[in-house]
Amino acid sequence: MKKNKKLLLIGGSKGNVHLLNYKNLISSYFDDILIVSNHELSDAKGRSIHFGLKNPIDLWRNIRALRKIIKEFQPDVVHVHQANAYGLITCLANRGLKPLLLTTWGSDVLTLPHRSILHRMMVTYILKRADYITADAQFMADAIHQLIGQKPVLVANFGVEIAENEADLVRENTIYSNRMHESLYQIDQIIHQSASFLNEHPDWNLRIAASGSETKKLQEMASQVLSNDQYEFVGFQTSQENRKNYLRSKIYVSIPNTDGTSISLLEALAYGCIPIVSDLPANREWIEDGENGIITCGNLDLDLNRACSMNHDKVKALNHQLIQEKATKQANRIKFCSIYDQILD
Repeated sequence: MKKNKKLLLIGGSKGNVHLLNYKNLISSYFDDILIVSNHELSDAKGRSIHFGLKNPIDLWRNIRALRKIIKEFQPDVVHVHQANAYGLITCLANRGLKPLLLTTWGSDVLTLPHRSILHRMMVTYILKRADYITADAQFMADAIHQLIGQKPVLVANFGVEIAENEADLVRENTIYSNRMHESLYQIDQIIHQSASFLNEHPDWNLRIAASGSETKKLQEMASQVLSNDQYEFVGFQTSQENRKNYLRSKIYVSIPNTDGTSISLLEALAYGCIPIVSDLPANREWIEDGENGIITCGNLDLDLNRACSMNHDKVKALNHQLIQEKATKQANRIKFCSIYDQILD
């Protein structure tokens, strides 16, 4: 009789669709998936546990609660996303009960270890306790190796779908930004540095999606430096709305201070935008400056003018091929399922 394959998936969900997108990516591999997160889920089977580290009593209580879930659910694999509080509590709760797969997201291995000795010890502990590790960029795998040595790391991302039919949508002179409104993503710099370009090109506009703790401040800033008819804040976008924004925009801008392989960048490549991105190792794994996008020089006005001078059709064709080869959902589903095969075998 065939044994049901069960996955315990642990990570963040509220305000962040990445975990649910991942669940949908690999759902066909498992017969039963239970998600444990900080927040209740409305569209998936889940349990809620507080993954905070500040209160020792709560920490111990939640470690015990997660361990109880593991024992009751009896998953074939425990898969935790991020080497932070989620990873630490999962490691302490699991303690060898089940095979542990860790997926790192970026800042957890790129910036968190450098905050303090305790943070570095925490991240190192999580990486060492994980039986298997994935990262979405090679330079993240290199950062992991610097922390714990040459432990195998699978490089895979969550993948994107390629738009096959866009005949009904017309490209507009639009610059599209859809990263979260937090200091890390430097939306304020996008607003300030695009002002000169927009002033010189009145037929262009800036469309800012998403939201965050800085939304109100960013809206006030935009009202002071940009013409009212050249920018708009469109808020959180559904997957379908986001896709339409890519397909209608000529340029995509994302300039965070640090990042792994951004799904939004992969979507922008797949949907035909010319990307302008931060000079970061993960971005250089996808963008060759002046060939299929722009690595920012620190002056967005110059970057935007360079992007306008590029052959849009050529860039679109190059990026479509790149996504087909490395970043479709199907290609990455195969990668993640291969590591599950290793675990179950």
